[in-house]
Amino acid sequence: MNKLLGNLIHGFVGFTNKSLIKNLIVITLCIMFLFVQVFFPYQYYASANKNANSPFQVGIHYVYEQDDLDQIYGQVTRIHDLGFKVIRVTLECNPLEYNDTQNQKLDAFFSATDNYGIAVALVIQNLDSADKVDYYLNRWGSHLKYVQVMNEPELSSTWSVGSIFTDDEIITNFERLYSTVEAHHLSAQLYTNFGIGYILRSNVPIELSKKLDFVGLDIFMDSFLVLSPHFIQNLQKITNKDVVITELGMSTSNSQAQSDFLIKGLNLFKSMGLKGCWMVYWNSAFDNYGIRDRPAEQAVGDWIAKNAN
Repeated sequence: MNKLLGNLIHGFVGFTNKSLIKNLIVITLCIMFLFVQVFFPYQYYASANKNANSPFQVGIHYVYEQDDLDQIYGQVTRIHDLGFKVIRVTLECNPLEYNDTQNQKLDAFFSATDNYGIAVALVIQNLDSADKVDYYLNRWGSHLKYVQVMNEPELSSTWSVGSIFTDDEIITNFERLYSTVEAHHLSAQLYTNFGIGYILRSNVPIELSKKLDFVGLDIFMDSFLVLSPHFIQNLQKITNKDVVITELGMSTSNSQAQSDFLIKGLNLFKSMGLKGCWMVYWNSAFDNYGIRDRPAEQAVGDWIAKNAN
C-alpha cells in the first residue's frame, strides 16, 4: 500500500513538474514574441513573410515637368518596363494658356500612361487654388485613378513664416479642396497622405479620413522605417482605412544605401500585407532622391519582377 501510494505521489510530482516546465516555456515564448513585436517591429514583420503571395502595387513619383517634352513618353515607357503600376505626379498646369509647354507635357504624359494602362495618382498641394484644380480636372481628370487631397496636412503652413495651420484651418482647407474634386464626379479614389508627425495631431487623420477611400503614410528616414509598423497599425486603427505607403525615399549620394533602404521597405510593407508602396522619386534634379540611372533603378525593377503581383 505504501509502495503504491509512493508511486502515485512520484508520478503526480513528475507530471506536475513536466506541466510546469511546459507552461513556463509557453509563457516565456509569449513574452519574447510580444517583446520582439513591440520593441523590434521591423524584425518581426520582415521575418514573418506571411503575405508573400498577396497582391502588392509598386508605384513611383515622376517629376515629368523637369524633363523635356520629347523625353516624357520614353520615360513612362521605361517606368512601365520596370514593372511600376502607378505613377504619382504633382498638379502642375497653366490654366491661362491652352498650348503652354507645361500643358503639352501633360498631354504627352497621359497619352503614354493611357497606352500602357498605368494608374496615375494626382497630388493636390495644400495651397492650390480651386480654379487651378478645376482646370486640371476638367481637362485631364478622366485619366486619373487616384487623387491626393492635400499633402501631409498636419505639417501644412500658412504664408506666414514659421506658422502652421491650426486644426480648424486644415479641416477648412481640406473641405475646400475636397468639394472642388467631388464636383467633378470622378471615378478616382481619394486619399490624403500623412507623415510620421501625424501622431502628434491624430485628430487630423481621424477627421479627414471620413471622406477618403484610403490614407497614405510617408517614410523617409531609416529609423522611421524600422519603427513604421507601429505608425502604420495606429493609422489603420484610428482611421479604419487601408494604409498605402505613398512616399518612400532616401536622399543620399550613397547608391548602395539608397538601394538597401528601398528594398528593405518593399520587403517590410509587403510582408505586412499592405496593398502598395509608392516611391519618391523617379527623377529629381535638386536632390538625391531620384533612382533613375542609379543602381536602385535596377534593384527595384528586379524586386518587382520577383515579388509584385
